[in-house]
Amino acid sequence: MAILKGIVSRLTGSAGNLTFRRQGGATILSEKNTNVTNTRTAAQQKHRMKWANVIQMYKGISPLLNQAFENKPARVSDYNMFTKLNLQREPVYLTKAEVTAGACVVAPYQITLGSLPSIEVEGTGADGVTDISLGDLTISGTTTVAEFSNAVVTNNLGWNYGDQLSFFSILQRINSATMMPYGVFTATEVVLSRSNNALLWDCVNPAGFASKGGFLAHGTDEGDGAYCWVHSRKNKSKTLTSTQVLVCSNAIFEDYTSPEAYDRAVNTYGGESDVFLAPKSVDTPSAGSGNEGTVTPPDQGDDGADEEPTV
Repeated sequence: MAILKGIVSRLTGSAGNLTFRRQGGATILSEKNTNVTNTRTAAQQKHRMKWANVIQMYKGISPLLNQAFENKPARVSDYNMFTKLNLQREPVYLTKAEVTAGACVVAPYQITLGSLPSIEVEGTGADGVTDISLGDLTISGTTTVAEFSNAVVTNNLGWNYGDQLSFFSILQRINSATMMPYGVFTATEVVLSRSNNALLWDCVNPAGFASKGGFLAHGTDEGDGAYCWVHSRKNKSKTLTSTQVLVCSNAIFEDYTSPEAYDRAVNTYGGESDVFLAPKSVDTPSAGSGNEGTVTPPDQGDDGADEEPTV
């Protein structure tokens, strides 16, 4: 750092790796630090790698999440809310090749945050049963929207005509050519109505609108994946929602969350080293080998969640 005098003392801003700033009537010259250290401690690598799958899940489900986060601050995006809520959950470790290919492992992430009571679910997969009572209604192919709506409103406090019940389904699939995992995202909904005589199963996914023991249930085995129901209501200009986490039954989930999964993934990003001079595994490419990658989230503005680092 140096204090300049003469004509150059009026300079401000940057030129190359030099920065000029005015302070107390003098111009101070300093040099930028252009030597950036990209350390690979275990904690840093785990933090970096947990982003990829959360982002892939958000990409798939984002068209369905408008107004899903009831009290979201004005400058915070749905992306920011989704990542903030789910980065703290059990991390899924994808290799560099899987990230590049857009792979996605269906995980039990939170998809809504609101003030309506959560819909409770017991069981997973085809055995999932909600706490929404249907009384003596048994849902079949002839059940109408009105019949279903009357059963829900009559047998459950806090449900009104005009409320919406949505069913989110995310199925886990494996690409037969690349063997990469990916998700199939769908959602259907019904608005509770006294007079809508349309057939219920013509309007919604029957898998999420079955009855079991007098309660709304998941009606069929769709295979590996996750699902949940969401209760929403229009309140003046605001949408109220229930807080829901996906009910997950996915055979490959454990394969991507284990310590072995972390080791497999971190080695594709150059491994980890808490001490620079400590030799890494002979199977781990060195930091100078060019085996580096970046998982960059879309530009979402002011977030309220950490920015994703370069790995």
